[in-house]
Amino acid sequence: MAAPKRRAVTDAQKQFRRKEILSGARRYFETVGYESFSMAQLASQLGIVKGTLYLYFPTKEAIILALFGRALEDWSEAMKARLAKPITDQQFLKAFYDTAMADPILVPLLIRLQHVIEHNVSIPLLIDSKRHFKACLGGIAERAGQALNFAEPQANELVWSLGVLLSGAAQSDQGPSLTEEDLPEDVAALMTQLSSQPLFLTNGRYILEGIRRDN
Repeated sequence: MAAPKRRAVTDAQKQFRRKEILSGARRYFETVGYESFSMAQLASQLGIVKGTLYLYFPTKEAIILALFGRALEDWSEAMKARLAKPITDQQFLKAFYDTAMADPILVPLLIRLQHVIEHNVSIPLLIDSKRHFKACLGGIAERAGQALNFAEPQANELVWSLGVLLSGAAQSDQGPSLTEEDLPEDVAALMTQLSSQPLFLTNGRYILEGIRRDN
């Protein structure tokens, strides 16, 4: 257990403490995941009492929503960097998938966002989160439009549709890991076919080609 910390008093100290909490929460989440995430355990690891933690984040989901917001920003910047120059359709889809999956918390939180996390935060926090989500995806869509030669409405449609597809496809990876098992060849091939990457790339191509056809 970390040594207890003094209470933050000034605005600068409070901002620093909030950043400390989020950094510690990120490390903790990567270790235990969503279901085992505990406010009491997080406070203990940070060296603060649980009541102090609640001064900054009133619920577990409020912390996790903040973590998602940061991960979303990082992903948006990574995608925009990949779209700094013209790119083929297949390169775009692969970049979309690879940059999202590179962060171990982004997609797991995206899967739980509407079904769990957003049900346990305040309405003002939910509104801010939705606006932030829209801004991050809008930034990707703007660059995608330039890189793929899409009009703005079609670029927005593409990015939002692929976000929904990614969330759905990623859930196919949530089953038990059988990589060490000696599976029949047909079953192994089926599991590979139904994993998130081929599902996303195949169906993403259909989405992209359909929007391009109508563009």
